[in-house]
Amino acid sequence: MLNIKLIVIIFLTTFSISFGQTKKIAYCSNQGTSEFLQVFIMNEDGSDKKQLTDIEENCMKPKFSPDGKQITFYTDQGFVYLIRDVDNPNLDYTYLVWDGMYPSFMPNGSEIMFNSEYEDVLSVFVIDTAQYGAQPQLITDGSYSNMQVLSPDGNKLAFSTFLEGIKTIMIADLNNETNDYISKVSLNNDANLEPDFSPDGKQLVYASFDNNLSGTVRIFKDGVETPLTKGLSSSNVPRFSPDGKEIAFVVINNNNVDLYLMDTDGSNPRNLNISGGNVGTFQWMDNDRILYDAGTDSRLSVGIINVSTGSSEIIAEGGFNLHPSYIK
Repeated sequence: MLNIKLIVIIFLTTFSISFGQTKKIAYCSNQGTSEFLQVFIMNEDGSDKKQLTDIEENCMKPKFSPDGKQITFYTDQGFVYLIRDVDNPNLDYTYLVWDGMYPSFMPNGSEIMFNSEYEDVLSVFVIDTAQYGAQPQLITDGSYSNMQVLSPDGNKLAFSTFLEGIKTIMIADLNNETNDYISKVSLNNDANLEPDFSPDGKQLVYASFDNNLSGTVRIFKDGVETPLTKGLSSSNVPRFSPDGKEIAFVVINNNNVDLYLMDTDGSNPRNLNISGGNVGTFQWMDNDRILYDAGTDSRLSVGIINVSTGSSEIIAEGGFNLHPSYIK
């Protein structure tokens, strides 16, 4: 009986601690101790905002490690940095990883993937930040490779690159050690950008821009490429919902940039009418909520919209608050 009671107590205590934890949002803001954009963290309801960096560079695009204990980001000076302990940041020192931009963590939590130049051509690299003196390893073949995204299982990498003069979506099989580990995905002759994997890793969406810079969201499945947003204004940055049933994307119409949602077959497109102005960046938090930044040339705010109810809430405002990232 004593053992049973002990197990129950441990379970209830663990459940209570887990249930009571508030998930975090990282973002960049100029509301800190300097005139530069710095990395901040806050609860998902906008409470308990805390500054994590204090460097004389504008910080951009923070991303959490898989365990939520670290954050990587880059700056407008072209450097990738790492905050090794989010709970105990050192404002006097932020770890410099390498020259580059658009970093994100690999599934193991110690390696960081980022863009940098290889022989004066933009490429994708990986570096192990747990290994002292580690050098970046090239994982794409150059040709201005960027906009990289990992499959959910971490085994494949989709990215945009130039192939025969056309910006093309490619997939690299990271477990394939032969010379044929990279294969072509997009089948059109437009400029293809911003790929994203479906949760099961079997589908890929991306945006294709014609010579008039008008974008169409396309989906690639079982070797077939299908346009999804014909009839809409220029569309870009498609992102699958966590359950794979919907795709969020932005629509650019004259001076307006709106956040849209549609089913994965392209049906039922609708404007989410977010609060705050023109949308900048966004990320799914769960199947019901999208985290975003929006604003004007003079202000940017961070908000959350519930796609089921249509209600949106601003959780960081005043000055410039941008590039929110959520730890799930």
